[in-house]
Amino acid sequence: MTVLVEQHIAGIELSASLDEVNAWLERTQMDSLVITNKGRLIGLLDAQCITDGGFGPEFDSLESYINAYPEEVQQGAYICINDHIFRAAEAFSYELGDHLPVVDHEHSYIGISTRNDVLEELCEFLNMGQKGTVIDVQIPSEEPLISEVIRLIETEGIRVKTVTVQQPNIDEEHCTLTIKF
Repeated sequence: MTVLVEQHIAGIELSASLDEVNAWLERTQMDSLVITNKGRLIGLLDAQCITDGGFGPEFDSLESYINAYPEEVQQGAYICINDHIFRAAEAFSYELGDHLPVVDHEHSYIGISTRNDVLEELCEFLNMGQKGTVIDVQIPSEEPLISEVIRLIETEGIRVKTVTVQQPNIDEEHCTLTIKF
């Protein structure tokens, strides 16, 4: 499954000056800088580091700022272009920002994906836009009988649209199977 990408937002190169960084922030209106080096993703930098005066005239480029403050760069926050929509949703569950960079298998920056785009795709994937009945079934955690439950429903001529399983906590004896038909 391909994650939606807004390709019109290019990353900002390490060699960018303070003026170029401020122009990029003004143009994109994003809360984080997407930092690239020759097209490859380096990471994200909170825009507040720039707007609060941290990146001042003593730094001749974004690279010199990052060399002085490497801990400010988030390097693990991205989505791969071929990631499943569940992986993209998981990535956003760990991030506060509204966007994440999207990279290819060589870690080249492609564009961004927004939280809203991923949520819309996830809703479509789970058939949330279709009308139907949703039921929750408690099944024993140690014996997942999911296929048996689905088979019983479908032998009655009911078409199952979506099935999800909520993993139980360690101390719970049952997991929740949610079925939409």
